[in-house]
Amino acid sequence: MKVRTAFVAAVFMLCGALAVVAQPTTTILAALEYQKPKNGMVKQYEDGRKQKAAWHKQQNDPQALYVWETLTGEGTGTYIVGRLNQHWADFDKPPIPDQADIDEYNKVIGSYVESLTARYYALMPKVSNMGDSKPTDKFAEIITFHVKYGKDADFESAIARVNDAAQKTKWPVAYIWYGLAFGGNTGDYVLVLPHKSWAEFEGKTDTKPFRDMLKDGLGQTEADSVINRIDAAVASQTAEIIQFRPDLSYLPAK
Repeated sequence: MKVRTAFVAAVFMLCGALAVVAQPTTTILAALEYQKPKNGMVKQYEDGRKQKAAWHKQQNDPQALYVWETLTGEGTGTYIVGRLNQHWADFDKPPIPDQADIDEYNKVIGSYVESLTARYYALMPKVSNMGDSKPTDKFAEIITFHVKYGKDADFESAIARVNDAAQKTKWPVAYIWYGLAFGGNTGDYVLVLPHKSWAEFEGKTDTKPFRDMLKDGLGQTEADSVINRIDAAVASQTAEIIQFRPDLSYLPAK
């Protein structure tokens, strides 16, 4: 089943961190945990997550706790749980004490989890186009680029020029870039492509293909150069689809 947007297809054609990537003065973080339920205990895990969401409501937690389910790839069946739009200083004074949060997790969820991995990602707003996307959009494509050692600057400057072209041509595709700050291989960059439905994976017929957009925005010579720079910088990449789970998430009342 081919489920790539025009942008993702182009990105795949392009290719075939640092612990801290280039960031704004105030780093905006996604603090995420990758939780894989034990075999045969998905229902118990999901029931526990619902209890945990209800507990956050009882605590009047002012921050959303999002949950996504991984639908494809090696991480299929893994749940991604976390908070967005965080700053490092926020972790010094969490709205709910860390120990209370951990105790509740262990009480209603922990015994059903086979593995847990925590990661912090830094948002790269200067090369992203949020559009009308929201964390609660039904699906997202997650494309992870594993950049070669010493090639981070080349990769970042190349995707910056891609963003320049997209802005210049008013390309309507929403895309969000993150760089891994802590919790895995250095040099990992994540491209998030949100979708509101499965139909959106087909792409829109009235949206200009990626290569045409890049050529219109930069000219053919620089467009080719940008493609070659990304190709030379990236060692490998992976692609996954995740689905937002509102039934397992906690979204505070506005």
